[in-house]
Amino acid sequence: MPTYSHSRLSTYENCPLQFKFTYIDRIKRETEGIEAFLGNRAHETLKKVYDNIRRTKLDSLDEMLAYYESLWQKNWHDDIIINRKELTADHYRNLGRKMLETYYQRYAPFGIDITIGTELMLNFSLDEAKKYRLTGLVDRLARDPNGVFWIHDYKTSAHLPSQEEADRERQLAFYQIGVRKRWPDIKDIRLVWHYLAFDCELISRRTNESLVELVNNTTQLIDRIQADIEFAPKESTLCDWCEYPDLCPQRKHLFIVENLPPNQYLSEPGVALVNKYAELKQKAGEIDRDIEQVREALIEYARRENVSVIVGSNQKVRIRSDMKLKFPGKNDPERNALDNTIIQAGKWSDVSQLDTNALTRIIEHESWDKTLIDRVMHYGKLEQTTSISLSKLKEGEE
Repeated sequence: MPTYSHSRLSTYENCPLQFKFTYIDRIKRETEGIEAFLGNRAHETLKKVYDNIRRTKLDSLDEMLAYYESLWQKNWHDDIIINRKELTADHYRNLGRKMLETYYQRYAPFGIDITIGTELMLNFSLDEAKKYRLTGLVDRLARDPNGVFWIHDYKTSAHLPSQEEADRERQLAFYQIGVRKRWPDIKDIRLVWHYLAFDCELISRRTNESLVELVNNTTQLIDRIQADIEFAPKESTLCDWCEYPDLCPQRKHLFIVENLPPNQYLSEPGVALVNKYAELKQKAGEIDRDIEQVREALIEYARRENVSVIVGSNQKVRIRSDMKLKFPGKNDPERNALDNTIIQAGKWSDVSQLDTNALTRIIEHESWDKTLIDRVMHYGKLEQTTSISLSKLKEGEE
């Protein structure tokens, strides 16, 4: 079984198809997002600062920023992608400088703790049989004067999570497991994220129970990845940063047509078919509305004239009104009381019916215990279905 990491697992959760392209097919792309480029330069700069501290050298702020600038120039290349068209490379470069400057001013002279390692590689297993193996790179591992070990992680993200989100975050919890595997005598470990854009740190502690739960969830996720044979694409806001738009069935056509001149764009077969389909759907909607208006008018005419049959040139309409018993719907406040009345009477099996759509959603989201899901799946089978949906293009796709 291959070795996994937090980033590999997250890639699969975000989009199984991207996971396949990246880690199974190993399709290499030269492009790099500006956000990742900035993050790498910031990490490299802080690594140098703490490595020099270990050698008793304290870099000045100017020295640190000069090193950052040299890294930026040295590593810059033409395949770096900036998705936000209103921003330039200099905007991001200056943002990186600002992040590092505020970090330096907050933590210098960096002598409170002892750095055990920077970019510390961890390789460890989640189980005794060493079937489920993980790897990770700790930005910095340190020990404070009280003997507490701190796993540090630098974030250049534009999103600041809540404390609750930090307490659920799995990457540094993986690292905690890996550190304990390497140094079993370590008792007290804290996790700290430095959100450089906000001059903010979030701290989390994990219980043994939470780590056991993490291990169980992760092994189940790895089993699901290993069993996957489809690797279906999953569309999200992350698609704008994907390296494989030309290979993804959900993005390939947009990739083909987005740079066509207007005269070629409108005549491209796929574009023409969608436009025609949208036009017909609009007409169908207008017709449906007209039908409903005429239907209501016929009902009103029959009521007013006290007739049940209305004749036209070649057809007639028969109108019949019946009283129909109706009970509270699924979302009605009184539905629970109705259900409980029938259940308490022991008659639920007389009126209940399996909602197979709800059952499918439960299986897909693994909302039930795996043992029960396996039993239910004995009765399930995969069938190919085809459907067509219509929606407006999002900003940036037009």
